[in-house]
Amino acid sequence: MRCVHLEGDGRCSGRYKGFGCIGERCRADREPPCPHYVDGFYCRKFGRFGCVGLSKCEGTVGAYLKAVQRPKAKA
Repeated sequence: MRCVHLEGDGRCSGRYKGFGCIGERCRADREPPCPHYVDGFYCRKFGRFGCVGLSKCEGTVGAYLKAVQRPKAKA
């Protein structure tokens, strides 16, 4: 797999900018692009930074916050 977002230093310049590329395990390009996601960092639908992806975008702020809090808890 050749990622178009892979920088020379092995870091991602796409959705996960600054982090190491995880190659085949990355789901960033498998979902269709979100029409609410602005400039790769702001969700226009919920007025917040970060996108949970179309598969988790259920239409409520509570669902959005729940999806965003899971990755933060693991960090």
